[in-house]
Amino acid sequence: MRTENLVKKYGNDFTALDGVSLRIKKGEVVGYVGPNGAGKTTTIKILTGLIKPNSGHAYVNGIDVAASPREALRTIGALIEVPGIYDYLTPREMLTYFGRVYRMSGAEIARRIKETLELVKLSDWEQKKIGTFSTGMQRRLTIAKAILHKPDNLILDEPVLGLDPQGIRDVRELIRQFRNGGMTVFLSSHLLGEVAEVCNTVIFLNKGKVISSDSIEGIGHSLERGVVDVKFLKSLSQEEIEELRAIELVRSVDVKDATARLHYDGKPASSVQILRLLVSSNFEVVSYNVESAGLEDYYVSVMGEEKGAN
Repeated sequence: MRTENLVKKYGNDFTALDGVSLRIKKGEVVGYVGPNGAGKTTTIKILTGLIKPNSGHAYVNGIDVAASPREALRTIGALIEVPGIYDYLTPREMLTYFGRVYRMSGAEIARRIKETLELVKLSDWEQKKIGTFSTGMQRRLTIAKAILHKPDNLILDEPVLGLDPQGIRDVRELIRQFRNGGMTVFLSSHLLGEVAEVCNTVIFLNKGKVISSDSIEGIGHSLERGVVDVKFLKSLSQEEIEELRAIELVRSVDVKDATARLHYDGKPASSVQILRLLVSSNFEVVSYNVESAGLEDYYVSVMGEEKGAN
């Protein structure tokens, strides 16, 4: 999936998207985060053909969504905002209906209903009325509906909104299964911990503009806390402790038996160089753990920078 310079305006006063360009690689799980009103849902509605941009383009599998919506939407499954379900139907009845909407054959519908209900752990409930389901069960059913036609791409807008901890865990596990199966997943969420759990990459949006984008690993490295915990094969001698303190990049050292906590400037290059110096000085390093900030810290950092720039 990709977008090129998407602009979406509502009236003359509000610009929801202001030149948004995204690149989502095949097989990636990408988180899309930002404050309320940032433009996340507007982006998703453009990608799924629900609205058109004032300018710019959205492509799915290389297909222009606005120019060829029917062809593009065959490759997409989506859960957008609070999904509508039919309380008076059973899962089998509801999925059969949507299978016909997707123009699937009867045999294919039957096969995919079996596969998707097994995947979302609702096989034992396929003949029960949906109105009797918990919120978590209903959410899993809407995900089954989204993947019924075996799309290459899955778009999820706040997929765990309103769920209890068990429901969140169930959806998280489903997303991991999709990732392991090679599906491309694009999801928006306010729960940064959940984004960190399942995503490869995170895109940060604010006031209709992309302000940052990085891998989960890159985000962690970019906000190193300036502390590294090193475990050695054996307890350090006083001479070895002094040798640690003499390393130019190390500001201070706390030692307990065979473990040392080294404080440095927090730069990723510095932590790499310290490890190289330890190894070249014949320290027997068993483990080397750099403390890094979480996604929430990074979010606050980039949003703060954006606020300062304005």
